[in-house]
Amino acid sequence: MKNNLKLAWRNLWRNRRRTLIAMSSVIFSVILASWMRSMQEGSYESMINNTVKYYSGYLQVQDTAYWDERTLENSMEVSPELKQQIEQIKKVTLVSHRLESFALAANQQQSKPAMVLGIEPKAEDQITAISKKIKYGAFIEANDNGVVLGQGLADFLNLSVGDTLVMIGQGYHGISANGLFPVKGIMEHPNQEFNKRLVYMEIENAREFYSAYNLSTALVIMTDDHYKVDKLKTDIKKMLPPGKEVLTWIEMQPELEQIIRSDRMGGFIMLGILYLVIAFGIFSVVMMMTKERQREFGVIHAVGMKKRKMSVVVVIETLFIGLIGCTVGLVISYLFCLWFYHNPIPLTGETANVTAQYGMEPYMFFSLTPSLFYNQMILVFLISIFIAIFPVYTIYRLKIIRALRA
Repeated sequence: MKNNLKLAWRNLWRNRRRTLIAMSSVIFSVILASWMRSMQEGSYESMINNTVKYYSGYLQVQDTAYWDERTLENSMEVSPELKQQIEQIKKVTLVSHRLESFALAANQQQSKPAMVLGIEPKAEDQITAISKKIKYGAFIEANDNGVVLGQGLADFLNLSVGDTLVMIGQGYHGISANGLFPVKGIMEHPNQEFNKRLVYMEIENAREFYSAYNLSTALVIMTDDHYKVDKLKTDIKKMLPPGKEVLTWIEMQPELEQIIRSDRMGGFIMLGILYLVIAFGIFSVVMMMTKERQREFGVIHAVGMKKRKMSVVVVIETLFIGLIGCTVGLVISYLFCLWFYHNPIPLTGETANVTAQYGMEPYMFFSLTPSLFYNQMILVFLISIFIAIFPVYTIYRLKIIRALRA
């Protein structure tokens, strides 16, 4: 076997140009497949991040009745010990209280139903980076009595920084809730629906407004790996007392999961077509190499080398080409996608407008999930091994007289 390896290696570099052409086809195939998968999964990750980071979080701890009937009556009290236990779970990066409800937002002449979000400002900013979206004024701070409005809501009510927002609603257990709040900041939320109706308040201020003292409607949990949410859910579920449950972003946003799943299936079909193109491309190169070596095979066989050994050597040559090509392609494709990961491609025109309307950033993002790259390497390598059947078949059908005349 050692001699076969040496012979195959020397055969490869006896004709460098032919070998480099074959390796280039494999390298290009890995790069193309990795680029497509990285771009596809990057777009999904962007959709997930934009959805969970600007509203739901990756997981939420809630009262068991809250998700079906989202009212303050189904809010809950979370002990500091439970929050601390969840924060200590591996892969959990942040835990934050929220109090969510509705109220009628008004000025002197106009009013509009608004979604009121009581938040822990510092923690919420780490989740949503909403302070960077402030267009006028400043973001709220701990124990702040001011509010931050979405630009659309502020424009509708004709309010600016320093003005007073009137809010009227229903608090905990039907208690009347009304108050006057200074507008501290106006933000441009990426989600246009939220932009038209969202009011941010400091959570203690919101609890005071709704008479929901020490209560939260949700405990928002963030992680740096959305692929681990099911495991986190299992770990968190073990800690929860009766009457509380934990939901993942998939359960809270099932329509998003359905969109991604449908689009991913379409992507796999396109990837299948791409692999067919790749297979034919590699096959054409291998066929060219085999036809060029007809006379060589005839001479080697004529001087006594058996077809079986010739086939083994050719298969090893193909394995070398596939292995080297896939390894180089893996490195180049990773570096290629790494650059685009840090420098996403900006979308323009109508595509950018539509993307912004759906609450997503108008960029084409890329993913660096390792499996996206080594899976393409393995698949292209398997394709190259399968294509090695052709030269083996050609050798076994070899006729010495015809080969010598080639």
